[in-house]
Amino acid sequence: MYRYPVEIIADMYLSKVGGYSYELDRNEIGINRRAIEMNTSIIANETVATLKKFEETRPYFLRRKFIVVGIEENMDCYELTPNGELVLPEDMEGSVEVGESVIVNTVEAFRIDGDYSKVVKAIKWRLENQIRKN
Repeated sequence: MYRYPVEIIADMYLSKVGGYSYELDRNEIGINRRAIEMNTSIIANETVATLKKFEETRPYFLRRKFIVVGIEENMDCYELTPNGELVLPEDMEGSVEVGESVIVNTVEAFRIDGDYSKVVKAIKWRLENQIRKN
């Protein structure tokens, strides 16, 4: 059994940062492949996720998006994710500290999946209701 990632609500996971790796592209984050299979509904090398630190206030749609990569035993960064910890690309070094807790949000990948038409419709409906009230 792997300690991380822990599902806190549907398609949102809590994990700790295990380290940084040159093996990941700047648009990728890595998690132990077996931990992904056992603890999540994430599809390795397909699922898109955003990260959030607890004190971060950046709006969701402005957050950087990553593809979740399954880290295999033969990769150098495997030792950074023995319990399913998150491995970040080297260009993020310094922005998040090793051992820091982060939220891995995959809701968009599974619920919205690139189709923002319903989101736009909901925003327009809300604005129209606000205008009518005033």
